[in-house]
Amino acid sequence: MSYTTFYLCLTFALGYIFFGVESYVPVGRVGQSSILIGNKIYYFGGITDVGVSNDAFYLDLSQSFNIVNPPWTQMPNIPFGSSWASVALDNSNNADIYLFGGMMFDVTTQKDSFKSFVYKFNVNSLSWNIPNVGGTAPSRRIEMKAVSDNSGKIYIFGGASNSLVGAPTRTFPNDMITFNIAGPLWSINTAVNGLATYSATLLSNGIIVYVGGLSPFNGNNNVIRMADISQILLFDTNSLTWSMNSARITATIPVESRQRHSAVLAPDDQIIIYGGTRTTDGVDFNQVSPDVLVIDTKKDPFEITAPEVSTNIGKFPTLTTHSADLYGNYMIVAFGNITRQNAEPLGRSEKIYVMDIRNFTWINSLELTNQANNNKTTSSSGSQSSNNDKTTIILASVLGVLGGALIITAGFFAYRFISKRKTEKEVPGFFGSNFDRYDDDAGVPGTPVESRYNEFERFK
Repeated sequence: MSYTTFYLCLTFALGYIFFGVESYVPVGRVGQSSILIGNKIYYFGGITDVGVSNDAFYLDLSQSFNIVNPPWTQMPNIPFGSSWASVALDNSNNADIYLFGGMMFDVTTQKDSFKSFVYKFNVNSLSWNIPNVGGTAPSRRIEMKAVSDNSGKIYIFGGASNSLVGAPTRTFPNDMITFNIAGPLWSINTAVNGLATYSATLLSNGIIVYVGGLSPFNGNNNVIRMADISQILLFDTNSLTWSMNSARITATIPVESRQRHSAVLAPDDQIIIYGGTRTTDGVDFNQVSPDVLVIDTKKDPFEITAPEVSTNIGKFPTLTTHSADLYGNYMIVAFGNITRQNAEPLGRSEKIYVMDIRNFTWINSLELTNQANNNKTTSSSGSQSSNNDKTTIILASVLGVLGGALIITAGFFAYRFISKRKTEKEVPGFFGSNFDRYDDDAGVPGTPVESRYNEFERFK
């Protein structure tokens, strides 16, 4: 070991201990938005233990990493707290991300601070702005999905409205919003029966596939039903027409309908569905089975199968209100609520998980190359021997300092941990945490509950 290398390592270690130098690590959350651009997955907002977040950060996929220590990078915050929104990319430049709708809260007061239904974020300048859009702006809503095609249009279907976005009553808008990036320009057309908390996937032929979710029963916003997972709604962006595909379920185990799940498009236009939740026997955030489904859209009708899933990381939780993005052969799942069978969720996850979709295996690291990263050093045996005594003396001289510093640091972080846990218990959560409660009049299932939210306000 050279003296220069040794002192650099020592300086870094002492700096970390005394000054708290550490990489950015996002906290657990639900209801965030995410999008893949190049070798980065960008994440926006979500609901954490302290309220609606304005966090913005990305996961760097340019190099291999272990899921225990993902390479996060923080970005400039969103101008407001955002949750249950949706994001879409301008495919013409791969730089402009549009954030639509959702909760828009002041992060300090945790009250509504709505200014615009759409915001634009540029990944190069890292700047936010409100675009000047022509046409009639759509009504506010949450729990919808935005899908962008290659012709410069973004399609936003349905969603739900309640008091969290200024609506006097709960409604399910039955419209298809088209955002023309070139204008930019809004256009709104009547669609089929309203739908929220679904997944939306654009196929290579220009058809958007809507799976699962919640909708009003026969148009009655006071009676909500879960959409049958085999009754798949389709929107053709070429002809602007709607249709229904009654998928054939060939799984050998029962397949449960779900909402608040994720969907990614795999090769050959296969859609991989993961997670979600259902309502049974008074438990609103019940775990769904099976965790993973595959929809083969090349078959007519579509075919739903349940692949055999394996894991290299031990027991794997079933998540809902999470996000999922596909990078090559890897599905990357982030955050969300940890669901259980016939019980309320365990709480918010702060982790990411990676599945190799080639064999449906949960893996513990993202390996982007088969070549091992061998960092070899060369040194002569003579110089190594002559430096041993000096190195030993130096190590002995700092050992006491490091030992004392480590003890102090351990106490400091223990204090921080206890304080954090105390804060989490004192702050009422939003819908979906293991201590939240809600009722039929509270709004759209899966959203923060108005009555619970009012209780949260009293703590501010």
